[in-house]
Amino acid sequence: MSEVQNIDFKACEKRLDLIEATCRQIQKDFQWFDEQIEFTGNADSAYMELFNQIKPIISRMINLDSERFFTLLYRIDIEEEKVKSILFGKQELAVDDEITHLIIRRELVKVVLRKHFSASL
Repeated sequence: MSEVQNIDFKACEKRLDLIEATCRQIQKDFQWFDEQIEFTGNADSAYMELFNQIKPIISRMINLDSERFFTLLYRIDIEEEKVKSILFGKQELAVDDEITHLIIRRELVKVVLRKHFSASL
């Protein structure tokens, strides 16, 4: 996964096409769990817009439905070791904040890699 290390996330977060694709990916993954994520289309506030919607869902799942929480993370393809590190290690932010950031970042990586490899074909 050396491609992931070379991704300029700040540049990606400014590209409307990648932001929109990331939002669609997040909506698709959360829809499997009957969770609706809305996107206004405003690229400047997209990250916080997504964060503010995902965080309460994650918090609720962690506290009330851990099986559903882990199934969601599996569907999104979040590395188990990263999740364990957040859940059982020391972190700067609250667990639900850390997991929410991890989800958004992973969804962005999937979009960027998909775009990169489809352009390479």
